[in-house]
Amino acid sequence: MLKRLLSSDDEPEPPAVSVPFNALLNIAQSERRRQCLRAVNKHGQLELTDLAEIVAAAEVNTDRGQLQSQQRKRVYVSLYQTHISKLDDTGLVRWSRENGTVCATAETGPAVDALDDLADRTTGGDC
Repeated sequence: MLKRLLSSDDEPEPPAVSVPFNALLNIAQSERRRQCLRAVNKHGQLELTDLAEIVAAAEVNTDRGQLQSQQRKRVYVSLYQTHISKLDDTGLVRWSRENGTVCATAETGPAVDALDDLADRTTGGDC
C-alpha cells in the first residue's frame, strides 16, 4: 500500500528487494548503515577498516586522509559491534570476520536504490 501511495504513473517502480519491508526499514533508520550499503555497493568488497574510514569521512564531511584516529576508531567499533552484523543478517552484505572483509551481495544494489528512492519520495531529495 505504501508503494502505491508514494508512486505516480510517470515514475518507475523502485527495484525489487527480497529483504522483508520491516527489516529494510530497520536498516534505513541508521544513516551509518545506509552509508555502509552505499560504500559496499560502490566498491563491491572492502576491508572493514577501509569501510570505517569511508563512513567516518562522510559523517564529518572530509576526505579519508584528514580523519583523526578517534573518528576512525569510533566508527570502526560501531560497525564491528552493531551495524555490519545487522546488514549481514538481512543478506544485504556478506561479512567475513575471519578476513575482515565486507562484500556486496545481489541484494546490496537494489536495497541502496530502494532506500534512496524512499528518501527522495519522503524528504523531497537531498534537502
